[in-house]
Amino acid sequence: MTVFQNVRRGLIPARLTVDEVYALTEAGAFDQDDKFELIDGEIVPMAAAKASPHEMMKSQLIRALILATGPETRLFVEASITLSQDYLVEPDLALCPDGLQSRAVRGPDLLLAIEVASSSISYDLRVKAPLYAGFGIRDYWVVDAVRRTIRVHRDPVDGIYRDVEEYEAHDPVAALLLPGVTIRLDMLD
Repeated sequence: MTVFQNVRRGLIPARLTVDEVYALTEAGAFDQDDKFELIDGEIVPMAAAKASPHEMMKSQLIRALILATGPETRLFVEASITLSQDYLVEPDLALCPDGLQSRAVRGPDLLLAIEVASSSISYDLRVKAPLYAGFGIRDYWVVDAVRRTIRVHRDPVDGIYRDVEEYEAHDPVAALLLPGVTIRLDMLD
């Protein structure tokens, strides 16, 4: 039985804290294949994005970021990031200074958060962007795996990114907080 079935049947509370999610995970209440985030204390199911454009783009970005960053940077793939006691998110890719464990990372610690979207573009732009801005994530990219564009969000103030630009596949996009890290989607293999 999945976590979502357990919530619907009342076996898991409808509202949780991050600590309760971790305790339930350790107790085996969640199946390791369950994909969800905790948004304002509520479990939000995430699509199992095993379909092609999303996974191919994510794989290409992982390779490019590993090659572009050094040992002082840690790359997390779909790691749970605690924004507060009521918010636990899983960006597709998150980069932070080396030495931080994923459970210890908070929004301002992230050097770059990336969501790869094929079918979730609206959610990543309308829900995740203000959420990430509100928790101080300074460099947030939404990579559209279908259109092959990057929408870069920067300068978060009061839950709004004041600087949002969209780049085409041929445009180089430099990470704000990672000197020397530049991505061009048309150069990924």
